[in-house]
Amino acid sequence: MSSDTSAGRYLATSTVVQPLIHRWYAVPYFAAPHTGALNLAKRQLPALRSYLAAPHAHEAALKSPTMFGAPFVNPREGGVAAIEELVETTLKEGRPRLQLAEEIDAMRAILKENANGGSLAGLYAQLPPSLHGISELVYDTANNPSLRFFEPLLYRTAALQPEAQTISLLPRHDPSQPFIYGSPVLSHGRAELKVPFSAPELGELFAGHRRRVDVEALIELFELAGGQQEIFRGLFTDREPRPYDHAEPGQVRVRYFGHASVLMEYEGFTVMTDPTLGYDDDGWDHFTFADLPEKIDVVVISHGHSDHFSLETLLQLRDRIGTIVVPLTGGGTLPDFNLRVFLESFGFRNVVELGEVQSLDLGPAKITALPFLGEHGDLDIRAKMVPLVRIGGRGFLFATDTSPMDPSIYELVGREIGTVDALFIGLECVGAPMSWLYGPLLDTPISRDDDHARGLKGSFADPADKVAQQVGARTVFVYALGMEPWLKHLSGCWYDPAAEQIQQSELLTELCGKRGVSSELLYITAERSWPAGSDEVVPTRTR
Repeated sequence: MSSDTSAGRYLATSTVVQPLIHRWYAVPYFAAPHTGALNLAKRQLPALRSYLAAPHAHEAALKSPTMFGAPFVNPREGGVAAIEELVETTLKEGRPRLQLAEEIDAMRAILKENANGGSLAGLYAQLPPSLHGISELVYDTANNPSLRFFEPLLYRTAALQPEAQTISLLPRHDPSQPFIYGSPVLSHGRAELKVPFSAPELGELFAGHRRRVDVEALIELFELAGGQQEIFRGLFTDREPRPYDHAEPGQVRVRYFGHASVLMEYEGFTVMTDPTLGYDDDGWDHFTFADLPEKIDVVVISHGHSDHFSLETLLQLRDRIGTIVVPLTGGGTLPDFNLRVFLESFGFRNVVELGEVQSLDLGPAKITALPFLGEHGDLDIRAKMVPLVRIGGRGFLFATDTSPMDPSIYELVGREIGTVDALFIGLECVGAPMSWLYGPLLDTPISRDDDHARGLKGSFADPADKVAQQVGARTVFVYALGMEPWLKHLSGCWYDPAAEQIQQSELLTELCGKRGVSSELLYITAERSWPAGSDEVVPTRTR
């Protein structure tokens, strides 16, 4: 292997790229200004203070593998001193977000006290400073008052905090990284790029996945100094990336990249769902960034949960994506943040929204957004869809985490869309309590019983089998269970062979088998191909 770097080097396919804000991994609800403000004030700082009050209690709790996804802080080698420093820094540098969080709660209190069904016009004079110009006071049809946000304007305020954003790089996957909702990401052996997520310069760095780049020029571009320069140089290699392996002509190929990430290809045209990708050299043989084509024509995002909407993955692919398709947002409420505005604020182009049962034709593919029930804690969240992808005359329905509580929806959907070749569905039938994700956004805390009753649950085997029948699925794949080992720090999942989700997967295989339909739990990696079919849609039978 040549050591001559004059022609540039490649970004190693093992390099992990993690976007951080205030040292916390930038899941969508942490990165968006308003939801991030409430999470900073009501989740992250309280967690850090809880650790400082009783560090040994946190350490003891995390000794049990079953507590991995619980709200305990693991500072690793940083210890108490690192958390003390982070709290001090956050209180100073996070002031725009902390002020926004304080003033959202203050305005909620004003509305609760004064909005009793009469006109809200007089309350605009009481809007706190950070809410002026970005919010509207509204009632729902039951006369419950609330705030809604003009999100494109919200992203133009100080609460966006681009100065608190960091791109953190480490040479390879760290299997011991703590759970991202419970612990900050402290800097140990990482190269840190102090640039906002929207920075176009990141495109030059990530181009190194496919072509040689000038490493020294990048060091100057990102203003790296001292030991950071050596760490950064160590992320590059002379090894050429492996060439992309195209699908056979006349075939519709489907590759499973883990969790809910599925790449479909037909005649060189590619569609990918919910990309949340892993890296080479993580100890597992699976498809990674290195197995992607030069261009991904379409990326489809089903909903805004962090295991389906990965800013880490999307930022690396930003310049390689043709069109991003997202669900149409109800608009402006805290839990229902606008996915299009979010992406555009971080430098993404050509983001297209689809409403329910609306379709978009792109090349040889047709994307249809279908209704998505469940898994959102019974909150009024519209930014979610079950994507149907038709490509090469084949149909693939991605029911993600949906819980078909009202089967009649899929009876109607089946009549609308016709049969599909494969149904992908998640059987996360246990799920975390609603407050695990949405707690910081609530006006008032929810009772423990209601919290669990409204858990973030997907389907059980029996309703999943009914959906498969209603859409005439010829094959069923169980996916999106968060089982892949390289995603543990993102999903917080810990399974044993007796886990309810695994048992439900086995039961679904039995139910489908009785009808002569195959069903399989996807794990680590998989690939299937179908010969291209006709574009004729065969309607499902109706009652």
